[in-house]
Amino acid sequence: MPLKIRKYCDCASTLAVFITLFVTTVAQANDLLPTTLGLIKYPTIMSSTDQMISYLIVGFSLGIIAYHLILYSCTRQSIYLRFSVALLGYVVGVGEGNGLWHLAIGSHDSAVLVLDTLNLVLFISFFEHFLNLFVDFKGKHPLITRGLHTCAALGIVLIVGNLLFPHPIFLVAYRVVIVMACLIGILTPHCWYPTIKHLRTFITTVLLFLIVVVYYHISPLIVDNNHIPFMYHLSLASGTLMFLSFSSIINMRFNYDREQVALAQKMSIQSLEKYQILYHNALESLFTTFIDGRLLQVNPALQKLLAVKFVEQPIINQSFLHSYFAEPENVWKKITQGLKQHGTVEALEIQGPDNTWYSLSARHISANDIDLIEGSIIDISQRKQQELQLAYLAKRDPLTGLHNRNAFENYLQEAISSQITHTLLFIDLDQFKVINDTCGHVAGDEFGIIFYNQNQAVGKASAERIRLALEANHFQWVQRIFKTSASIGLITLDAHITSGEKALSLADAACYEAKDAGRNRVLINDPDKQVTIYRQSQMDMVATLTQALRDHQLTLFQQPIISLTPQPTHLQHYEVLVRLHTDNGLLAPGAFLPAAQRYHLLPQIDRWVFNRTCAWLIEGDNLVQSGMVNINLSPQTLADPLFVAFIRKCLLEHNISPAKICFEITEYSAINNFSLVLRNILKLRELGFRFALDDFGSGFASFDHVKRLPVDVIKIDGRFIRELKHDATNKTLVRAVTEIAHTLGKQVTAESIEDQETADILRGLNVDFGQGYYFGRPAALYGQEPLPVTQFSCAV
Repeated sequence: MPLKIRKYCDCASTLAVFITLFVTTVAQANDLLPTTLGLIKYPTIMSSTDQMISYLIVGFSLGIIAYHLILYSCTRQSIYLRFSVALLGYVVGVGEGNGLWHLAIGSHDSAVLVLDTLNLVLFISFFEHFLNLFVDFKGKHPLITRGLHTCAALGIVLIVGNLLFPHPIFLVAYRVVIVMACLIGILTPHCWYPTIKHLRTFITTVLLFLIVVVYYHISPLIVDNNHIPFMYHLSLASGTLMFLSFSSIINMRFNYDREQVALAQKMSIQSLEKYQILYHNALESLFTTFIDGRLLQVNPALQKLLAVKFVEQPIINQSFLHSYFAEPENVWKKITQGLKQHGTVEALEIQGPDNTWYSLSARHISANDIDLIEGSIIDISQRKQQELQLAYLAKRDPLTGLHNRNAFENYLQEAISSQITHTLLFIDLDQFKVINDTCGHVAGDEFGIIFYNQNQAVGKASAERIRLALEANHFQWVQRIFKTSASIGLITLDAHITSGEKALSLADAACYEAKDAGRNRVLINDPDKQVTIYRQSQMDMVATLTQALRDHQLTLFQQPIISLTPQPTHLQHYEVLVRLHTDNGLLAPGAFLPAAQRYHLLPQIDRWVFNRTCAWLIEGDNLVQSGMVNINLSPQTLADPLFVAFIRKCLLEHNISPAKICFEITEYSAINNFSLVLRNILKLRELGFRFALDDFGSGFASFDHVKRLPVDVIKIDGRFIRELKHDATNKTLVRAVTEIAHTLGKQVTAESIEDQETADILRGLNVDFGQGYYFGRPAALYGQEPLPVTQFSCAV
C-alpha cells in the first residue's frame, strides 16, 4: 500500500478519535450537570448518544484492524497480525464492558474478566514483539520482561480458574493483575525510555493509556459506584489512540526498512553495472558456463584469447568451453573432479592448440537455483615454453642435445636396477684439449653410452665401430683441418655392479688405461689388473680428498731450511708441507697428490694451504719470527686465471706482507702453459712474492729455463744430494748449477741433506741453503705431537 494512503488513514483515524473525545466530553458535561446537582447515581445503561459515540470509536478501530490485516496479507510481516489481534481483543473487551454487546461467557462480569485478562496477555505479547523491532528489549531489560511474563501467566491462570470455578474473588484478582502490569509500565519508564527515547509520542500515548486503565480498574475497588460513561469513552479512546501510535510507528519502521532495501537494491544494481563494466573491460579472460561446460557468458578478452565467436543465441547452440583446448574431454574431467573435491580449481595448466598453454581457475556458483561455473583463463604459453626449455636444459647438453651427466646417471641407475646385462662405454676424445685451445672452448670431451640388453662381446663390437668412425672423421675449422680419435673404456653391467657411481668409476679407469696404452683403442675393465686397481684406488682417494676439504681433515707440517753461509740469520726459514688425516694415520703427499692432480683437486688444496698458512702467520709472534715461508704451487694452480685475485683477497684479510712468502714451482709446471704461467708469476712478483724452482734436474733440466724464468731460488733435486759424498759427477753438477745460478743473481738450496759431511761439502760449493732430515724432520705447524706418517716424503 502506498505511503501516502497510510499517512492519510493514520491522520484520519487520529482526527476521528479526537473529535469523538470532544463530542463525548461535551455530551457528558451536559448530562453530568443535572445529575451531579441532584446527587443522583449514574445509570448503568448508556444513553443513545453514548452508544453512538462508542460505536463510532469501535468502527474506526475495526477499520484500523482491517487496514493492518490487508498490510499483513501484502507483506506477511507478523507484527501486523499481532497488532490486529491485540486491537480486536481490546475493542471486543471494551465493548463488552461498555455494554455495547454481551458475549455468551457466563455473566457480564465473567465475560469482562475473561476478555480483559485475555487482552492483557495479547497486549504483552504484541508489546514485546513491537519493541523487538527496534532493540533486543528482552536482553537489555530482563527484569521488566520477566515481570510482564509473570502478569501474562497469572492472567491465563485467572481465565482458566474463572471459567472452571466462578467466584467473586477472581473479579478482584484480575483487576489487581491488570493494575500490576500497568504499574510495571508506569513506574519503570526510566529503565526502558533511554532505549527507545526517539519514540516520544508513542511513549506518551502508552503512559496515558496505562494511567487510564489503572484508574478504570482501581476506582471500583475504592468507590462503590458504577463507572460514568465518560470513563468508558476515555478508556476506549485512549486505547485506540495508543494503537494508532503503534500503527504509525510500525509503518514508520517498515517504511525505513523498505527504504534501506530500496537503497541496497540500488547499490546492488550500481555494483552490478560496475561489475559488468569491469567484466567486459578486464584484461583477464573471464567466463561463465553451465555445469556441462556450455558457455553462458564470456568477456571480450576471452573471445580474443580463444577466438570464441560468442553471440546472443539459444543456449543449446552455444559452444563448450573445453572444445577450445587439446584433449577437451580429459580437460573437462579434470575441472569437474577438482570442483567436486575442493569446490574450486586453482591454476590448472591446460594445453591449447599450436603449443599454446593456459592457466585456468574456476569455482562453483548458483544463480536462480541453477548450478554454474565461473572462472578465468590466463595465457601462460611464454612461461610454459621457458619452463619446458629449462626442463630440457636440466636433462640435456645445450650444444649437442645429448643427455647431461645427471640424466645419464639416472638412466644408468635404471639399467642397473633392471637386473639385466647391459654394456657401458666411457668415451674420452683424444687430445681434444688441442681443439679447445685452438678454436676456443668448444665442448666437453667425455661421453657415455649404455647398450641395453647387450653382452660384453656385442658391446665391444659396437664400441669398435664408434672408435673407427671417429678415427675416420676429419673436420675443418677456420681453414684448419682436425683429426679425431677416442679412448674407450668398457664394462659389463651385471649383478656385480650395484650403483651408477661404481659403474662410471670402473669405466673411467678402463678409459684412462686405454689412454695410457697409447690412445685410440677400446679396453675392457678387468677388476684384477694392477692398473685397474691403481685407478680405482685413485678414485677412492678423490672421494677421501673431497670429504677432507669439506671437513678440514688436511693438516700442515713444516720443515726447516737452514742457511749454509757464514752469515746465518736468527729468523726461521721453512717449507710448509700438507698431510691428510685418515683412519690409518697421516698420509704424505705422494699418497694423495697424484689423484688430486688427475682429478683437478690441486687448485682447491693449494688455496686451502695458502689461506691456512696466512692465518697461522698472524697468530702470536709467528710473523715476527718468520724470515721466509715456502709454499708449493701446482701446475693447475699456476694456470688458474683467478688465482691472483684469490691471493689479493687473502692478503687483505690477513694483512700479511708478500715478502714473507716464497712460492715453490716445478720445472714441469713452469714450461706447461708457459705463457699463462709466466704471466701469473710476474703478477705475483709485482705484489712482492718470491719464487723458487723446485726439484731442479729431476726432469727437463735446462739452464735456458733457469735463465727465462723469473725465479729467485733454485732448489737442487735430492737425487743429486743424497750420493754427493760418493759421486764426483753429482758434485760437479751441483757446482755448475750453483755457479750459474749465482751468475744469474739467484740463490741455491740443496734438498735431502741427511748428514754433517754432506752439509760441509755443500758449504764448500757455496750453496746458500740446506734442507733435509739432518736439519730437522717435518713437524706439525701448530706444534702438535708428531703423528705417524704413511709413505713419508720430505717434500711435496
